[in-house]
Amino acid sequence: MTDLRTPDAEQRAALERILQMSFALPKISWATFFERVGHDRLRIVVENGNVVGGLAAYRLAQFFGGSSVPVAGIAGVGIAPDARGRGLAKSMLNKTLAELREASPLAGLYASTTTLYRACGFEQAGTAMYFSAPLASFPKGDRFLPCTALPPKTHEPLHEAYEKRARAWTGHLDRTPAIWERLVDPYDDVAYAYVMDGGYIVFQQRTKADSLHFSVVVRDVTMTTRASAQRILGFLHDLRSLADEILWRGVNADPLLSLLPEQTHTVKRHERWMLRVLDVERALAMRGWPKIRAEIHLSVHDAHFAENAGRFILSIEDGRGEAKRGGRGDVTLDVRALAALYSGFQTPYALRAAGLLDGDGDSLATLAAMFAGPEPWCADHY
Repeated sequence: MTDLRTPDAEQRAALERILQMSFALPKISWATFFERVGHDRLRIVVENGNVVGGLAAYRLAQFFGGSSVPVAGIAGVGIAPDARGRGLAKSMLNKTLAELREASPLAGLYASTTTLYRACGFEQAGTAMYFSAPLASFPKGDRFLPCTALPPKTHEPLHEAYEKRARAWTGHLDRTPAIWERLVDPYDDVAYAYVMDGGYIVFQQRTKADSLHFSVVVRDVTMTTRASAQRILGFLHDLRSLADEILWRGVNADPLLSLLPEQTHTVKRHERWMLRVLDVERALAMRGWPKIRAEIHLSVHDAHFAENAGRFILSIEDGRGEAKRGGRGDVTLDVRALAALYSGFQTPYALRAAGLLDGDGDSLATLAAMFAGPEPWCADHY
């Protein structure tokens, strides 16, 4: 007999062992991870009295079109090695999503395996790119703005600049205390934070074998003005006595990347995060929209949640949207396509080419205008 439940202390210890085997991350304190997520947000699969798998679901929100939309952040999905191959992960995930729908119109995750999550209605909806560049290749910037070191594990002075940046992009988290704690108090090492007017930088130092030199690993950097950008460059320039490389997380149109005089950077890794629309009407109503007036008639297919399937009329005006039942169904699309469209990650034309959406030319042009926006990316891994 298989059961899905919230674990007690003994069962959390069993889940820790499963997640350690699943992810092989010895420096992570899974007990700390559980505390940050919240013990009430953990779910385990119990089979014949034994814990055979589990997951966590952060209470998160993400910015879409400048508005903060509640998101269930799925993380730490693991099944014991001897219990795999029987569909437990898919069943566990679908049952958990059904439970989370009431509070969160969206679910998001970073996928270790895309196939599983697509089978549950998720689709790639944004990017996270990891760059490196020689520190000496950046301009020297200046030191005009005062730059202040924050005490260890402090993040409150960073909030204002981050929110200004986050609302301007699509896909950034509306950071909770748990996410801020992950940023300034990493599992594997110490982080340093410096703040100036209009910006900040949070970084770690990664030593190199048989060398005094180290890499600057940027955990987060925000520049909301030209002055703060120049001060960040000046700060990095002052690390060059022993630091010879900078690594950071960004996006194709990355501000720090744009400050390089030449294309001296390397893309170290490129991953895509995924999104799942759990409640079509609420998700569309809570998103921000361009300040245009438009209407589109959708027909959505969702194999897992009948409440999501059917025809909807989406109307937007003055930056607000409303979705209601009914309409002609001019555009037919799977709920996976809706996720990629929702974030602006895929155009309706690309989704039609992939066979996930169909509609006439005028309808697709309307969709493209409605979901237009900056490239979606997320500055946090969860």
